[in-house]
Amino acid sequence: MRYQVTTPLTPRVALEQALADFGPGGLGLQLTSQTNLSLVLQGGGGHIAVTAAPGATTTLDIETREWDYGVQQFRERVQWRRPWWQRWWGSKRSGPSRLASFTVLKNS
Repeated sequence: MRYQVTTPLTPRVALEQALADFGPGGLGLQLTSQTNLSLVLQGGGGHIAVTAAPGATTTLDIETREWDYGVQQFRERVQWRRPWWQRWWGSKRSGPSRLASFTVLKNS
């Protein structure tokens, strides 16, 4: 299965997090290949390959076999999400914006 996730982490930090989550201290996979922008881990009859594309935000391409659940948990932890108030405010403005109006009831 292939996944893609955008994260505010730098490529280096994102790959370090992937190694911590999937490597010997995490899921127990063995590191078989590593470059500045990618790593490949194998074990348990499957593999996980992570490739980072730098930019304003980092895009991670993740390929996995037999480790989908662990990859999905990793994606949820590192993905970029708008702050809660932007998500809430965006959901409240579903219709066209209206100008505020009022009526003067008594003018003295």
